[in-house]
Amino acid sequence: MRKNIWLAFIKNTKYIFFTFFFVALTQISFGQKKISKQELTEDFAQVKSQLEKLHLGLYYYETQADFEKRYAETLDNLPDSVSTQEAYRAINKLITGMQDLHTSVFVPKSISTKTKNKSLPIQIRRNGEKIYVHLNGSSDSTILRGQELVSIDHVPVNEIFEKSKMLWGTDKGNQNSKKFYSERYFGRTLSLIYGLKDSLTAGLRNPKNDSIYFRKIATELPKNFNKTLAKRYKNISRKNLSFKIIDSLNHVAFMDVMSFSEKANKLDFNHFRFKRLIKRNFKAIEKNQIEHLIVDFRFNGGGLVSNTKSITKYVAQGPFKLMDSTKMTKTAFRRAFPAYSGLPYIIGRLLFKKQPDGTYLNVSRKPHKPSKKHHYDNKIYVLTDGGSYSATVLTIGLWKDMQRATFVGSNPGGGNWGSFAGKWRDLKLTNSKIKVHIPLMKFVHAQPNKVTKTFFVEPDYYVEQSFEDFIQRKDTPLNFVMELIKNK
Repeated sequence: MRKNIWLAFIKNTKYIFFTFFFVALTQISFGQKKISKQELTEDFAQVKSQLEKLHLGLYYYETQADFEKRYAETLDNLPDSVSTQEAYRAINKLITGMQDLHTSVFVPKSISTKTKNKSLPIQIRRNGEKIYVHLNGSSDSTILRGQELVSIDHVPVNEIFEKSKMLWGTDKGNQNSKKFYSERYFGRTLSLIYGLKDSLTAGLRNPKNDSIYFRKIATELPKNFNKTLAKRYKNISRKNLSFKIIDSLNHVAFMDVMSFSEKANKLDFNHFRFKRLIKRNFKAIEKNQIEHLIVDFRFNGGGLVSNTKSITKYVAQGPFKLMDSTKMTKTAFRRAFPAYSGLPYIIGRLLFKKQPDGTYLNVSRKPHKPSKKHHYDNKIYVLTDGGSYSATVLTIGLWKDMQRATFVGSNPGGGNWGSFAGKWRDLKLTNSKIKVHIPLMKFVHAQPNKVTKTFFVEPDYYVEQSFEDFIQRKDTPLNFVMELIKNK
């Protein structure tokens, strides 16, 4: 009974591991209001007070002494007045120093305007010390994939890239994730660093004679940028939970899991669509007698945690638990189980035991059972990268602990131990109106076998896209897996 109640709670609340960094990057238009040093100092004090009260991992990745030192130095270096954009960068620097990607900063919609939410319509990839055009969504079709991007507005592009990396407070300073997000969101982070502009001047290397030439590129709204990309490049889009047989001779199938959130509509609170699609895929796997299943978790930022159970139950070879323990702050507990709610409050008190420090703790007991129908017992290969985060890290760590898959790619973004997530407090600062996204829960992953000894789950085969494959738009990690399968 206890287990069923706990599962009901998971399924019927917004109990989500999710990465909210994209919120900050989609709201980057700033007002011109000036904020005094005194006002911003008051906002910093507000942030510090609420972090100390609400965040269960405030001093998890850095000591209290280091946090206090950074806090004091930031205040000491504030000018007499700042713009909203400068205030954002100052507060974001404090938050990213905590090294927890679930804790983020973003600007409210009252400040952001959709019509000004423009960015450089070029996607990049970094190889060594050089940065190249990956996809060109600008109106200038003469800029080609693989051209070296040297500068933006005459600022060396590597200098911009390093500044972009500083905007990402990845877990324990995960450099692989910093590089990943700085590449994927390069155009948008330009606006956070240098402000909004109608156009930017790109310095590009001419491959014919090694000279540098310049192109003025108009910034674009995301919707226009994406339309151009779809017309200009084939097969760039991914579909969550898509499934296909990619080698019928060797019985190899591919399943793309882009997110652990998949709803049929706004009323699909329990994500029944996710569960239906997963069941459909494993039914097809069984029907087609698949012997090698490739699961792509790359760039999967997380989602509904119970959906990790929905997929794991089809591959687990024995009973399993997702969490070792779940801890809530008093604020999170009150939101999940309001005192006026009657029965839900009683259930909450049965599930979570109040601790001496005022938090509430649930220790997992009964494990989940594997599915009997459409269960898959053959080989699994998992593709991971720096964008694999949150609930995805939970799944990767669990499968690694089960020794259920071969992992290929680069290490995921989150720590293998668990994360701070689940429920949040969006703190709106009094003077700047900037919002700080504070997680209120702590999850410790259940991994009884303790297979992973490192902080991050390291792949069995560390494979990144080669420059030659980048130019030809080949998927190096996927091709590596196919060679593994053929050679076994």
